[in-house]
Amino acid sequence: MMAKQLIGALLLICVWFVVTVGGRIEGYFFPVSAIGQIEAHEPVGETWTRVWGEAIRFRQCSFDHLSWYLVRVGEDARADLIFEEGTKMDGGGHFDFGPWLVQLPASQLFERSYAIAYHRCHPFWLTATRFYG
Repeated sequence: MMAKQLIGALLLICVWFVVTVGGRIEGYFFPVSAIGQIEAHEPVGETWTRVWGEAIRFRQCSFDHLSWYLVRVGEDARADLIFEEGTKMDGGGHFDFGPWLVQLPASQLFERSYAIAYHRCHPFWLTATRFYG
């Protein structure tokens, strides 16, 4: 009886692990897109930067959301992001993005930030792909 409980607990831990980190692992080995390049930017006030850029999409998955982060000692901070124009990731291959407003001054955006794009490629988890930085 004890062996069945142990096997059940190990199976539950394995399923939890795969669901929890599966999206990051999949995005690392099978990214949805290449890391994007910011082609143009302009400051908006003291704490925002408007960006335009381009990237390449490898896989056909539904876009869910994009999170932008400022690298800090300890825990990275999430920066606000406003899509002034919708994403253009409908088809495969090359696509342009922007204008997007990122709540970071340009110096922090270029030197200390990164973005993660989340896509629904299947029903198990969101695939997390490094999009910038």
